[in-house]
Amino acid sequence: MARSNIFRMRIAFSDCDPAQIVFFANYFKWFDTSSREFFTACGVPSWRDTLATRGIIGTPLVDAQAKFMSSATYGEDIEIESSVETWNNKSFVMRHVARRGDTVLCEGREVRVFAIQDPENPLRIKAVPIPEDIRAACE
Repeated sequence: MARSNIFRMRIAFSDCDPAQIVFFANYFKWFDTSSREFFTACGVPSWRDTLATRGIIGTPLVDAQAKFMSSATYGEDIEIESSVETWNNKSFVMRHVARRGDTVLCEGREVRVFAIQDPENPLRIKAVPIPEDIRAACE
């Protein structure tokens, strides 16, 4: 079974749309936060530190998708369970499941890469092979 981490939060009024349910884009924001929380729980240093020591700026998204199953509203406590579903050479797939108690609210998948600033064009980034020590810490 893949290693996972649970990010817990309370939905704020500002997270909701005029119908008083969570605005869909907030799930993507929370998945991003939960991704970083996963790496922190695995002992991976902050992206500031990996930039300073390895040149790695972080794990930007190259694809994201979500399936919405049930609505949620402000004042509710939810949790997002995140894990790496697949490791590739330069990319990996993160799976997220947002729940309120036993109710699944949303499932998401993100394809991410480890990236550095492109040495040939400093305005761009470039995917690099996933560091073995980071992968080992997260498996």
